[in-house]
Amino acid sequence: MLNLRRSFTLGALSACLAFPGFGQAGPEKLDALYGCLSMPAYIKHYEADKNGKVLINPYLQVATKDYPAILDAKNAPYNWVIDAEGRVGIIQEAAHPLGRTYPKGFFRPEDQSKRKPGTTENYGHVSALAGGPSRISGEINYDKATKTFTINNKSGRYSKHNPDRTPEQMANAAKLIQEVVDPGKTAWGPTYYLLEYAPEPIREELLKSPKLAYDDAAKKSRPHIILAAAPATAPDAEKPKTKAKKAKAAHNDDPS
Repeated sequence: MLNLRRSFTLGALSACLAFPGFGQAGPEKLDALYGCLSMPAYIKHYEADKNGKVLINPYLQVATKDYPAILDAKNAPYNWVIDAEGRVGIIQEAAHPLGRTYPKGFFRPEDQSKRKPGTTENYGHVSALAGGPSRISGEINYDKATKTFTINNKSGRYSKHNPDRTPEQMANAAKLIQEVVDPGKTAWGPTYYLLEYAPEPIREELLKSPKLAYDDAAKKSRPHIILAAAPATAPDAEKPKTKAKKAKAAHNDDPS
């Protein structure tokens, strides 16, 4: 991975929120709603060409109310970002042309996970913005058990370890996404705030919350809180034929 200096320190973020126009590309209101702009924490080795240019995901959709992004469960998971102007960018996690394929799979030391044979290196969040800055970001996943699209804050580039990423901003982002993204016949499911991608003070506080939940309570895996239950069902949404299990809060542990 190519390390990049973070665009804001904690002090700079505080200044950004306190003084309009300081270090911000968008209106002050957007900073409060979705977080101050931050450069990605890192760029993966394959995401930039030999000239250092980060490739844009060819499936990028810029979602607006007039021209909503379209989701297809077959193409999930998706990554989402919110740019300087408060627009939502949606991308598929497609294989990257400069990335590798691992026929035998591989072991990821950063999250102690084993990846299955045929795993590819994919476009990540930075490919929605050509490596530029973003506000709070995350994933849209399709949960087969509940037949819904869920939203979370899982972004290793723009959410994790960033001191300006709150549950309130995540809830605001999810509301915006549901206003400008068309899920088709699939209903929206819950919105999750993953503690692993939260600022440390918020994470420590939420670990004591009675609302704390896990994907696997016995193993205490992937701690999170549910910010919003499933909203109103889409007109033609599929309905589970049997009692649905709890949706997983994230697709996997790859901090794309």
